[in-house]
Amino acid sequence: MKHPEEVVRLFNKSDEEMLQQSDVKLTSFIKNKPAFLARFPKLDDPFAAVWANNITTAREILPDYASVSTQTGESDLLEILMNEGRNLYQMLMLYTQLAFPNHAIALRTMGQAQYESSSRNHLKLPNLLLKAHKEASKPEYKAALMDKGMTESDIDMLKSLADKIVNQDLALQHAKKGRSLDANERIIAMNTVWETTALVCQCAKLVFQNDATRYDLFLLSDGETPKPGENPRPPGSAN
Repeated sequence: MKHPEEVVRLFNKSDEEMLQQSDVKLTSFIKNKPAFLARFPKLDDPFAAVWANNITTAREILPDYASVSTQTGESDLLEILMNEGRNLYQMLMLYTQLAFPNHAIALRTMGQAQYESSSRNHLKLPNLLLKAHKEASKPEYKAALMDKGMTESDIDMLKSLADKIVNQDLALQHAKKGRSLDANERIIAMNTVWETTALVCQCAKLVFQNDATRYDLFLLSDGETPKPGENPRPPGSAN
């Protein structure tokens, strides 16, 4: 099955500039509406109202930096939890060394060999913390660790932090997906406005072919020129 084509902007200017230009073209269209309708009756009401509503809808969609802010917040919180997880694991290693001096098996059982490769990995660190919690909770290790000063709350926190990191990583992934969906919605809304604006400007070339002043009102600048193959066909024109 063919992969869906990516939604891309059909215009070259910024969203804000495109919407501003569309507002200007809409105002000019309404002022010159009788002339348009004489040549293109399909541009009669509710065409202008729909165009205006689409401009409003597009403008109300939050810009990308709003989604970036949400994603950044989730990422920052994840890094805070990761740092807490690393610190707690290193605390466990310290108490393990105090409780079992020169006891390589105890350190290996707690997962020391995996720490280097797991400490910066959002997926691996939670697994390491869970493994450490499981081993540290065993009576033969727990009693010795607590005797050296590690609390039961510290041991339980190994699992708690592992769960928090997993959940926060999911929140970050959802934020990334949400940003992608928001961007897609925004592009579709902007393209809807642009297509109407470009259509009216194309129609104006015929309506005002003998009126240079009004013809110029609907000219698109180089930065707004429709991309190749996307020049809208005036309503009622031959295929």
